[in-house]
Amino acid sequence: MAFWTEKFMGKMRAEWLRRLEKIQYYAGGKWYDAAITDKAIEGDTLKIWSQTMDSESLTITGLRILDTSGDVAGQISENLVKTSTQGVVTLWEFPLYEITG
Repeated sequence: MAFWTEKFMGKMRAEWLRRLEKIQYYAGGKWYDAAITDKAIEGDTLKIWSQTMDSESLTITGLRILDTSGDVAGQISENLVKTSTQGVVTLWEFPLYEITG
């Protein structure tokens, strides 16, 4: 049996989604802002779609998400190569649920 109610968990998912505000990608010693194109909660999963906005040839070596206060909420290393005519579209999925034993 779960401790947290589904109503409370729904509120917390919505709060997390509201607080995740900016996605950035790192290439050539510089952080670039990506455009968040959509945000949603599907079941117990937060989903955020984004795309690059530059017109440069880059090797993207890092991705991060910032919260509403500008703090890094999470970060990963990557190795994505794009040309000046390509963009990168990402879908971030974060399931948030209580594990019961």
